[in-house]
Amino acid sequence: MRKTVVGIFKGPQQTKEALEEIQGESLANSKISVIVLSDYLHQGEFKEEIANELAYYPSEINLDKFNAWLVQAPPFNVPNLGEVVVAGPLASQLMHQPQGRGLPEVLLTYGISGERARHYEHEVRTGHWLVLIPTSHEKQNSVANALSAFGGKDVEKWNTSLDHPLYPIG
Repeated sequence: MRKTVVGIFKGPQQTKEALEEIQGESLANSKISVIVLSDYLHQGEFKEEIANELAYYPSEINLDKFNAWLVQAPPFNVPNLGEVVVAGPLASQLMHQPQGRGLPEVLLTYGISGERARHYEHEVRTGHWLVLIPTSHEKQNSVANALSAFGGKDVEKWNTSLDHPLYPIG
């Protein structure tokens, strides 16, 4: 049964550190998704690192901070959010939604309740970084703990067959 771990980060540094930990421990690889409004992509000291990694066309300087395991889409508009930069499987899902559907509808497919999906959409709209990681039952606690350890807030574990988060985390 597929599990999903989701969390919110304030900026690129926390996000980068958490994802490096998760990738380094082989807790998830190509299934990691990140979404942030384009306006908030260039915040903090990692401005150029993140921008180079998530840019549609690679720049002349490749800092390789995400080790090429986050594949991204070019910036595109999502209903109720505006222009976003999305990396991972979430990008394709958002780009292929029927007209008028956005992030909450995609999050529902991961087992996240409608109420929490709208909450996460609000967090992205206000400039936070959303991390979404489908994982196995055996690895979900480790993924959630890593997100929390690096400053993730609203970290929750979801199951596609339940309509509420799995508790407790850890």
